[in-house]
Amino acid sequence: MKTWYQTVVLPKLLSDGMNSAELKEVRQEVLKDATGVVLEIGVGPGYNIPLYKNISRLFALEPSPELMKIAEERSKVQPLSFSVNFLNIPAEKISLPDASIDTVVSTWTLCSVKNPQKVLQEIKRVLRPGGKFIFADHGAAPTFVVRIAQTLFTSVSKYFTGNCHCDRDIEKLIKRAGFTLQKIEYPSEDTFRPMIYNYQGVAVKK
Repeated sequence: MKTWYQTVVLPKLLSDGMNSAELKEVRQEVLKDATGVVLEIGVGPGYNIPLYKNISRLFALEPSPELMKIAEERSKVQPLSFSVNFLNIPAEKISLPDASIDTVVSTWTLCSVKNPQKVLQEIKRVLRPGGKFIFADHGAAPTFVVRIAQTLFTSVSKYFTGNCHCDRDIEKLIKRAGFTLQKIEYPSEDTFRPMIYNYQGVAVKK
């Protein structure tokens, strides 16, 4: 059973915390590669929705009903050139047919799902051959000392940040799932955050 913090406080914190100009720039850069029928996992409060430009349909997956409600309201603020279907389900079990999606988008989601490897297998399943997995996330730093600090920090912080892990090796997880990395970058942030190491890129289903 969810706590009051998880249903009331956390959705508000996530909604406010993800609404920065810096993150919007990342979203715009990432989403320009999205085309066709798109599945976004962890749509959260829906900040990506009005930024899609070249897609025909969006499946917006979000396991939190509180965050999904915020995203639904945001999707109605301005007219969209594509249809949106909201899926209130976990990304570990996506209720879409095999090879039915052109692009899967994940922005700051792999860090917080319960089982990232299972999520990536589901993403691979629903993508058509040659389909793209576009991601922006934060995770394990390459420096051993920083990575140890990240793990220690995560052991406490995950209980207050919606299960966010800043010590997951995002690149290794994606490769292990059988994707081919088309491009990957490790952008730095304007604000100094010693526990944050960023991953951003595009992977392709073989």
